[in-house]
Amino acid sequence: MRRVETILIILAVAFYAWFLSHFGTARVLGYVRMAGFGLIITISLEAVARAANTLGWRVTISDYPRKLGFGELFAARIAGEAVDYVTPSAQLGGQFVMAMMVRRKLRMPSGLATVVVASLAEAIGQILFVVIALLVSLRMIPSAQWIFWPIIGGLALAIALASAFFYIQVKRPFSYLWRAATKFDFSGLSRRDLKASADEADSILLDFYARHRVRLAAACLCYLVAWSMGPVEIYILLKLIHQTASIRVALLVDGVGLLIERATFLIPAKLVSQEGGKALILAMLGYAPGVGFAVGFLRRIKEMVWVLFGLVSLMIHRTFVEQARPAGTLADRTSDAIDI
Repeated sequence: MRRVETILIILAVAFYAWFLSHFGTARVLGYVRMAGFGLIITISLEAVARAANTLGWRVTISDYPRKLGFGELFAARIAGEAVDYVTPSAQLGGQFVMAMMVRRKLRMPSGLATVVVASLAEAIGQILFVVIALLVSLRMIPSAQWIFWPIIGGLALAIALASAFFYIQVKRPFSYLWRAATKFDFSGLSRRDLKASADEADSILLDFYARHRVRLAAACLCYLVAWSMGPVEIYILLKLIHQTASIRVALLVDGVGLLIERATFLIPAKLVSQEGGKALILAMLGYAPGVGFAVGFLRRIKEMVWVLFGLVSLMIHRTFVEQARPAGTLADRTSDAIDI
């Protein structure tokens, strides 16, 4: 698997080299200079999306601890997203980081269960957004009918992945992880400890889907709002680099772009799908290929700023919060035994 990831990264880097040599580095950098300090707008707009994401996670926590502040959830959320961005973890690494960072106030089984539910809600919110975006804007590409079926295929893949994720969640996934963990010798942690935490996390999952469907719907709505910030950002970026822009164009670019990113989720940092996807879609709509690449590159700058925020948040947690934490509960010892 690691060999496949390495090959994909090499191909992605080769794509960047080819694109820049073919269309000109100076042209792309010219677009970046046009945007200038306007990037502060998109970086600030991303804060709205991240807050909506955090609220989506907050909604899934049924017995929310009063001592757990929204700011702490926000810091854990952006740290988890940063880990997902820079590693080919398919969100598994980021979910564990999120639960780990709030485990002093939200027990680890509850944290793990809720981030898993929130991930499903995020996937559903993304699918709803893509459907809405395509319904509004797909008629804009009558001259490129060949792309219709790939788009439908990408949407079907996204729905299939979300359905499979839900199916796994209702099949007591943490118990399977416990069986795998028993093969390793975690010092200071007994198999009974792991089993108790796994059983509790599975129970929370099953109880949530049985009794809290309104909460699930509310979480999906929060993530739908977060995904809706994407077209606004693309519209702003097109205006910043002096290109014709409309909400329908922005919806189509972001909707199809998300499907491309979903299909290439194993490649870390959205290599190829970010700049390449935007270049393909905007070129199809009649824009110069360099425009799409520049839009993707400008979005990457914004994303890297937030990745930095997330990694700093994780570093602060590990450096100060973890060192000040007293010996904790069973769930705490469970998470401590797995050194991330």
